[in-house]
Amino acid sequence: MDVNYDYNLAFKSISEKLKKKFLRKPNVTDAIDEYTALSKQLDQEESFSLSAACWQQVAKCYHSVGNFVSESAALQNAAKNYLQSETATAIESNNITFNEDLLSVMSIYDELIRLNCDQNERTLSAKLCVELADILALKYEKYFEAIPYYERAISLSSNSESSQQLHVVLIQLKLAALKVFTCDYLTALRIYTEITNSICSIYLISSNRSGSFRGSDLTNLNSFYSKPQGLWTKLLTQADISKLLLLIYSNPTKLQPEHKQTIEAYSSFQTLANTSTNYLPVMCMNRNVFILLQSFVMACQSNDTNSLHTLQKELWPHLTDIQNYILNLIIDKIFNSSYTDDLLSQ
Repeated sequence: MDVNYDYNLAFKSISEKLKKKFLRKPNVTDAIDEYTALSKQLDQEESFSLSAACWQQVAKCYHSVGNFVSESAALQNAAKNYLQSETATAIESNNITFNEDLLSVMSIYDELIRLNCDQNERTLSAKLCVELADILALKYEKYFEAIPYYERAISLSSNSESSQQLHVVLIQLKLAALKVFTCDYLTALRIYTEITNSICSIYLISSNRSGSFRGSDLTNLNSFYSKPQGLWTKLLTQADISKLLLLIYSNPTKLQPEHKQTIEAYSSFQTLANTSTNYLPVMCMNRNVFILLQSFVMACQSNDTNSLHTLQKELWPHLTDIQNYILNLIIDKIFNSSYTDDLLSQ
């Protein structure tokens, strides 16, 4: 930072001009220009948090004259600079930080979300929720803080046009992964179940609007419709495999009908032999992957610890990161249980 230039004094000087009662709007326009120029100087000096404070003042100026679009843009610049400041602080302190700038980022995003909701911009508000949640979860591993923003994004995107339904499913997948990482396995299981049901519902509605369909029932799908194509196929199988693995790991005392059907589909030798199988995810799945999963389910049911590691190695490249994480949990649980049983039998 330039030691010969007092940025705090420059900041206060601009603020003082706004306190004058006369020529209100011209003063606001001048203040916006001066705050913007000062923020650019601070950016060059890599004083990102001070630059962010300038952008916040710019946003207040735009708010005072009712220019909500420019206010939103100024707040986004402020959030960007606070993120840069947080990154710089973490590097300088070897990742020892109180996350003060990150808290400022969250506060600004909350303001942005509220501002867009007030303008009835629900889609943009949902996008901002996802953007912040991604920052918190992926960059800073703050899973508990990210979860409410994914949930709010889903809420804001509900009852939207069909083009947004894919967006909702993608957010649900992110939320379910965080629920797994925070050990909320039953909620994750519920979300994966909702995803498989909603994809089937979307597919059926788009294929035959005269047919009836219960969202929680995956039976009899093949009797009426052909399987989905493209990205929907990938998302359906991804959610169903995650649901299966969570069912094995959590081992709920009372299975819902759709969960019972999932277990039966992956543990029956007749599933692939039956050309008219009515379990839609299996119809969309790679045959080899299904056989590996079927073998894994049977190995778990029979407690065949000798086969589990071999199957895990073969399954690993076919699964997502979160699925492999759950797979590890299952293996650890079974091996620890077997070890405990061996000790008790001695």
